[in-house]
Formats: sequence, structure tokens, C-alpha cells
Amino acid sequence: MVESGLTARVSFRTVTALEVVAVVVSVLVALWIVVPLYSGNYWLIAVPSLMALSLMIYSHRERAESLEEIGFTRKHFLHALRLLVAPMLAAALLLLLVGYWFKSMRNVDDVLLKLATLPLWGLVQQYVLQGFIYRRVREVVGRGLLPVVITAGVFALVHLPNLSLTVLSFAGGLVWTWVYERAPNLFALGISHGLMSLLVMTTLPPWMLPSFGAGYKYFH
Repeated sequence: MVESGLTARVSFRTVTALEVVAVVVSVLVALWIVVPLYSGNYWLIAVPSLMALSLMIYSHRERAESLEEIGFTRKHFLHALRLLVAPMLAAALLLLLVGYWFKSMRNVDDVLLKLATLPLWGLVQQYVLQGFIYRRVREVVGRGLLPVVITAGVFALVHLPNLSLTVLSFAGGLVWTWVYERAPNLFALGISHGLMSLLVMTTLPPWMLPSFGAGYKYFH
């Protein structure tokens, strides 16, 4: 009985790890294979995304995870914002100092549109990163610092070969995952993600962050 229980636990952890790998591979396929092939064929971009989304939804249903558990809720919103204030202010101050020092402060086109859309895109990324990947990594390796670092590392990985964006993504991933563990609210994380993205766009000089492209798109 003990051996049977151990085997079941190992098998569950293996399946969970494979779920994470499958989602990450889907993202990498989209970035490195679909984008080069894309030439107006919108369905090509949708295929790996829909496959990953289908897997995540199936995984949530198998574990009976509610939207509230995942983080799509008003619960923990204010707590998450309170936890985000200090690291966001510190990062904002650093970015503004860099922008001032290198005289790279600039406006961006359609700033109001970006203020509306970047948090939505941030929400999507935070759902994949926290609502799925972090929760599954935590099932495999347990709670603590390790799953936080692994999750941030995965987030950094998908932003290669853009080294500046990779470093920023790793730092952001550490903070957002740390906050999610303590206050699992994806809306607060999405807002933070969007605002910090906009601040990066308006402060860092081009030589430090030549583009926001990742994967194949970075070279074009």
C-alpha cells in the first residue's frame, strides 16, 4: 500500500511537470516557429495558444480549481496592491533615474490605449504564469523559494534572446510570484504588469532595451 501510494504521488508529480512543459513549449513554438511562418494566416498564431489554453482549462477542471482559487476574484485585491506598492515604487524610481540620467524619457504613441490594453495583456500573462505555471510548479516541488525562482525563470526563458527584457522579466516574475503566493489576485498583478511595462517603454534608452520583441521577432 505504501509503495502504491508513493507511485501514485510520483506519477501525479510527473504528469503535473509535463503539463508545465507542454504549456511552455507551446509558448516557445509560437515565438520561434509560428511567428516566422506567419504571413496573414491568423489561425497559425491561434493554434498553439488554443492548445495551451485547452490544456490549462482541462487541468483546472481535473483539480476542481475555482476561479477564486486561481485568482480571478475581488478577494485579496487590496492586499495584493499593498504588497505591490513598495517594489513598484522602488522599480519606478530606478527606471525614472535611468531615464533622467541617459535623457531617454519619452512619450509613447496612444498612451491612453496602452493604459487600457497593457494591463489586460498583463492579466493574460499573469494567469498563465501564476494561475497555472506557478500553481503546478508548487505541486511538484512544494512551497517556498524554489517554486518562486523556477516560475520567474520560466517567465525569463520565454523572453530570450532579448537579454534586457529577460532580466526585467525575471525580476518582475520574482515579485509577482511572491505576491501571488501571499495574495492570489490576478487582477492586481495584471495592473502592476501593465503599468511597469508602460514605464519601461517610456524610460529605458534604446541601447539598453532596443525592442520588446522576444523569440524570432527580436531579430526583425
